[in-house]
This record gives sequence, structure tokens and C-alpha cells, in this order.
Amino acid sequence: MTETHAPHPPRSKTLRLWLIIGSVAAVLGIVPIAIMGMMSVMASDAGTNAWINAFMFMSLTFPVAVIVGPVLAWIAYALRRERLSWILLFAPLAWPVLIVAIMIVGPNA
Repeated sequence: MTETHAPHPPRSKTLRLWLIIGSVAAVLGIVPIAIMGMMSVMASDAGTNAWINAFMFMSLTFPVAVIVGPVLAWIAYALRRERLSWILLFAPLAWPVLIVAIMIVGPNA
């Protein structure tokens, strides 16, 4: 039997550059982000409600997202899933947006 292998399209050099930048940023930012996550439990000193719990959850899971996002993006890049790689690379940026939204909406609710 003969197997025909279709040639793979070349990988995106732009995506590779952004993966490198994102990985370096994740490595450099993990210490301050982890400290922020550890200090977020002090928000419960003001009492507890759904907004404070949401803020603490988002702050505690942010370091995990910063580590896991670029790793999964590299895996998707290796599997030639470029769109998924872009999504996974920039997914950790949703955490600061949600944290700021919680801080803006929370006290007013």
C-alpha cells in the first residue's frame, strides 16, 4: 500500500513570535501574579459576599491560567491548530479584564 502524505502548510512565523513573547512574559510575570493571588484572600477581611468570593477566585486562578495558557498554546501550535493556539495564548488576558469588572461592579451591586 502506498500512503500519500499531503504536505503541511508552513507554520505561522508571526504566531511563533507571539508564542515566544507570551512565554517570556508569563515567566517574568508569574512571581508578581502569584503574590497577587496569595494576597487576594485578604479581601475577605471586609466581609464576604458573592463579589468578594468572585474576586478571590479570579485572583487565585490567574497564576494557573498564566502558566497553562502558553503551554497549551505551544501544544496547539505543534499540532498545527493555529486558531486554537492564538486563543490559548491570549486567554489569560481575560482574567485582568474580569477582575477589573468585578472591582467596578461589585461595590455598586
